[in-house]
Amino acid sequence: MNEQIEQKNTTMRAVIYARVSTEEQAKHNFSLESQVDLSRKWVADHHFKLACEPFIDAGESAKTMNRKALVKLLEYCRTHKGKVDAVLIYKIDRIARNMADHVAIRSLLSQYGVRIYSVTEPIGGDNSTSKLLENVMASFAQFDNDAKSERTKDGINKRVSKGEISWVAPVGYNNVMKPGGYKTIVPDPERAPMVKKLFEEYAKGIYKESEITRMANSLGFTTGKGNKIRQQVIHKMLRSKIYTGTFMHKGAEKQGVFEPLITTELFERVQFYIRTKSGRLTNHPKRALNPDFPLRVTARCVCGGRFTGSWSRGQMGIRYAYYHCAKCHKKSVKKEVFEEQFMEFLTRLAPKKEEMGMFRGLIIDYWEGKHTELNTDIATIDRNIEKVEEEKVRVVELTKQKVFDAETAKEELDRIKERVTVLRLNRNDLQIEEFDVEACVNYCLYFMVNIYKLWYEVKLTDKIKFQEMIFPEGVLYDYSTFGTTKTAHIYTLKQLIDTPNSTMVPPRGIEPRIAA
Repeated sequence: MNEQIEQKNTTMRAVIYARVSTEEQAKHNFSLESQVDLSRKWVADHHFKLACEPFIDAGESAKTMNRKALVKLLEYCRTHKGKVDAVLIYKIDRIARNMADHVAIRSLLSQYGVRIYSVTEPIGGDNSTSKLLENVMASFAQFDNDAKSERTKDGINKRVSKGEISWVAPVGYNNVMKPGGYKTIVPDPERAPMVKKLFEEYAKGIYKESEITRMANSLGFTTGKGNKIRQQVIHKMLRSKIYTGTFMHKGAEKQGVFEPLITTELFERVQFYIRTKSGRLTNHPKRALNPDFPLRVTARCVCGGRFTGSWSRGQMGIRYAYYHCAKCHKKSVKKEVFEEQFMEFLTRLAPKKEEMGMFRGLIIDYWEGKHTELNTDIATIDRNIEKVEEEKVRVVELTKQKVFDAETAKEELDRIKERVTVLRLNRNDLQIEEFDVEACVNYCLYFMVNIYKLWYEVKLTDKIKFQEMIFPEGVLYDYSTFGTTKTAHIYTLKQLIDTPNSTMVPPRGIEPRIAA
């Protein structure tokens, strides 16, 4: 490289750029001081002259362009165009670790009449060999960076497969270094008991997140930096399953090898109250649903009141569960009787075997009609796109014939491009994903037929979702049976079919296909 430096190098003006990304690099002759000292020596040996003090990025990564000193260097070269000839670096990977960034930086500097020189590598000349070497060295820098990234990801994936995590510990845990040289998490002796207590308090169903936040601060619960806990931290904490000893990685749940702070049952109970308090029927903590009484609030008395639930203690200390109206207090109904009658009501909602074919026929017929309609609309848009594209060809031809000047042609082409973009966006909105409609209908019918069984078997935390989906306005109870004024649309369809004078008939050729 030395011989490639021009004869005028006695007047060449250079700026130095140095960078380290981690403290470890400083231990392997990559320290900022070493880079600057060797760069100054190179400047003196090659009879260059320093244009200003070195630009230094301490602790910054070369993976991104978010480096303050590099930004200032580029700005300096632009504002001092003609007064800077060279940027001097210790090694090519100090300025960029991927080829795209290197080319972008080199292109900018070239516009300012500046070349990149390296203290340790043969780059900086103006001939083809020197340029080739610079590209090769930049490619090697990217390869080295990619290889390190892959090794890091492989290491993380390997530890995750063993149930270990090495990222920043959530509130209530501390990061510690294991003998293998990587991080893991352990309970914070001070804050871990506080985390458990906050979960237990919220699981009572009587506190809001804002109240839990005040409780946390009154306990002296602080962040890792010693700051007061904010509600956003509590919001995230109460929804984080990592406290049960499990964590999510790439969409899959992993069992951790670290110590959990709470039980899965406690976490599920907290999630139950989080969901019910966010619902429109349970905005006030006093109306929060109790998982022991899944029909509380959903079930309504004929007097207009809502049913609630409670436990009472009988002889021998045995506890019994009852539902009762919170308004008229007419009489209490045993929990098992109340819920059995509700399941009987769900059984009555299920369609009869002779209705199955009608359901399937109606739904599939509607789907096929909608599918055909959408495909027709898409075909119309495709034809419109073709017509607009033809306009582009005509504009080009008219420009060649000098009917349009360059400015008019550009305006027309921009207008056409905009129209095509809008048409394609409309087409994408109409595009529907293909799927097995038969399988979908079978699943829906299975749900409708087995609704009582599904309600009984789902977790308590999911029963409320189930009830609000099927009975958006709740269910009525008259102390002998359940009824409702409004159900989900699919059951409304069944009620129309059940009506003796219904004009709805199954589509011709559609026969029941569900076995008895």
